[in-house]
Amino acid sequence: MKHNLNAYRWCSNKPAGYLNAVIGVFFAFGVRFALHPQFDEALPLFFFQINTIVIAFFFGTGPALLSVALSIPLISYFFLAPFGEFTVIDTRDISVLFVYATYTLLVCFLVEWLRREQYSAKMAFLVSESRFKLMVEGDNKIRELVNNAPNKLNQSNS
Repeated sequence: MKHNLNAYRWCSNKPAGYLNAVIGVFFAFGVRFALHPQFDEALPLFFFQINTIVIAFFFGTGPALLSVALSIPLISYFFLAPFGEFTVIDTRDISVLFVYATYTLLVCFLVEWLRREQYSAKMAFLVSESRFKLMVEGDNKIRELVNNAPNKLNQSNS
């Protein structure tokens, strides 16, 4: 089957996606910050990853990339020791942020690809359905012509 070149249009409201990405990041930040006394250094990325994956699912890669870009400084400043300050980034911080960025981006691109394929399949179904309706209508018209043709021939011969 020919690939649908309009599959990138699966999300009809991308501008709302960017706004939702910003709101989602600050919501994830709020939840993580509220749970910071219980978690301390554990799970600094968890809520941000969930937010980014949900944004990617509903709005695509662009808003998800914005979510990642907004999350990284918040994670570094508030949830990686020493808390509440930017210090020299050590190997552990780099590995945590690298894992967050690569894992989340990979998931975002996979979700985007799957959503495009889903949209392409939906469009193929709609095209197939409209072609079937046209074929049925054409078949009905041919049947009417065939059924009416002997009557017209009989009337012209009499």
